[in-house]
Amino acid sequence: MYTAVTPRVIEMKRFLLIVAVLCAPAAFAAVEYDFHQMTTSEIEQIPSTDLTARAVIDGDRTRVDFVGGTAYPPGTYVISNNGSRTLVFVDPQSKSFTEVNVAAAAASIGSSKILIENSKSNFEMLDDHPIVAGYPTDHYRMTVTYEMTVNLGALPLKQFVRTIVDKWTTSAFGEVGETFLSGHGVKTGNPKIDDLMDEETAKVKGLALKQRVEITTTNRNGQLPDTKLKLSPTRKQTRDFLVTAIRRIDAESASFNVPAAFHKSDPREGNVQPAKIHMLSLEPPASK
Repeated sequence: MYTAVTPRVIEMKRFLLIVAVLCAPAAFAAVEYDFHQMTTSEIEQIPSTDLTARAVIDGDRTRVDFVGGTAYPPGTYVISNNGSRTLVFVDPQSKSFTEVNVAAAAASIGSSKILIENSKSNFEMLDDHPIVAGYPTDHYRMTVTYEMTVNLGALPLKQFVRTIVDKWTTSAFGEVGETFLSGHGVKTGNPKIDDLMDEETAKVKGLALKQRVEITTTNRNGQLPDTKLKLSPTRKQTRDFLVTAIRRIDAESASFNVPAAFHKSDPREGNVQPAKIHMLSLEPPASK
């Protein structure tokens, strides 16, 4: 239980920002890109996954089709028509869909009993400019450290967290999402969590075609009282994202709508699988 909370909350906030940017208004009609994402985790509650998908951005509308991997069944897709405030996960095989209220998810994070202290960050632009998906990129790196305490009942669970985010970005597609982020960014309501992520989005410029996130958590509690269970002192999570092709297209409106014959999933049904929102890190993000 202990390792399932803590930095996962920050990753959820990063996910919400990524999806918000993904759905942000662009300076041109539409963009389509193919990408691959792979996550590895030493935390039992967060499994390692891989994901191959194709995404389309058209103003406030977005659609991501899952092509392969273990994160989502191939053939399913997710759409949004309101700048990521609502995500709709669609399963053509069962002709059903599930709606996720992103704003409510963010608010639930902010209402959690989480204390973040002693946060420090370092931001730098590195010298390498590799070609990614046919475009030269700039390499940004941000390192953030902080201490996090989550109160589960009367037990304060403490961890030290180090996050290193490397982004390789391009300015070839303009300032995608800058206006959107300045006025409509998703907030958790927890100032410390929001400040940690806002600092990253405020400093990195351009559209990210490649990204690597590495999170290392160190247990500060030692062995839990009244139990023989020992917590591993250090756990690591990584997420690698890569755009393999990107192009401008003319998007079709029907692609962003749920077919009329599909039905909304009833969460009371035993066979309904919840949308794995924490896995959907749909780059490329763009920042001011």
